[in-house]
Amino acid sequence: MLIGPKGSGKTHIGTLVNRHTDIAFLRVEAVWLGLQAGEDGWKKVETVIDTMFQTHNKVMIESLGAGEGFSGFHASLKEKYLIKMIHVCADLDTCFTRVKKRNKVEHIAVSDDKVMEFNKIAVTVTYDWALEINNNHLASDVDIIDAIQSINDVGA
Repeated sequence: MLIGPKGSGKTHIGTLVNRHTDIAFLRVEAVWLGLQAGEDGWKKVETVIDTMFQTHNKVMIESLGAGEGFSGFHASLKEKYLIKMIHVCADLDTCFTRVKKRNKVEHIAVSDDKVMEFNKIAVTVTYDWALEINNNHLASDVDIIDAIQSINDVGA
């Protein structure tokens, strides 16, 4: 699970990992963007993950790691799967600049104030991190893949 603020580079890292390893990446925002009225987003994401595990041994997702419903979602997944938490770090100004420049169609639209609010919460979350990636200055593709591979087979 890639955990970090909006704009920290979780989607970039997940896409890279999907392309260069045996780990399938799920863009969680794409699931949320496709929700029907009244549908539970976390349940929908969990269902998609369960489906992915039918054809993949390893699945990676992205999240802020906070917010309403996340702890229940995380607990439910832990009952079924080995979860490795990966902290993606970048300073909040850098994250904010990246959010302003990115493709708005592929990400949930939120106001600048909400991005800052969510990110202030996201930087406070703590888990038992299996790995921390400092993505303040966009880590190189090789460094990212090497870091992921260093935990990929541990406890698999």
